[in-house]
Amino acid sequence: MNGDDSGADGAPAAEPASRHLSAELRPRRLRGIRKAVHTVLLITGEALSLGGPSVAELVVVRTGTGAPVIRTGAGSLMEADELLRQIRADLDRMSVEEFLAEWGHLKA
Repeated sequence: MNGDDSGADGAPAAEPASRHLSAELRPRRLRGIRKAVHTVLLITGEALSLGGPSVAELVVVRTGTGAPVIRTGAGSLMEADELLRQIRADLDRMSVEEFLAEWGHLKA
């Protein structure tokens, strides 16, 4: 190892995406009838162990501007936690280009 930040081929290693993007869970903002329907489906799904509608959105934003890059339903609480963990791990290990190639299908 040569002590610098270069890759195996001697080219500079790409910065991790986490220097430019961050991921967070945000509560879904529903109003009126949509909120009532969502609540009924959530309670029913959980009571019957069938799952239910997503409780939150997973949002990946540009750290400099806060602009959303990716936005998707995050699923149940357990699914949301796992998805957030996976995306944060990928942000730390991938470049922005690699991350967007992997997760870009979940566009905002």
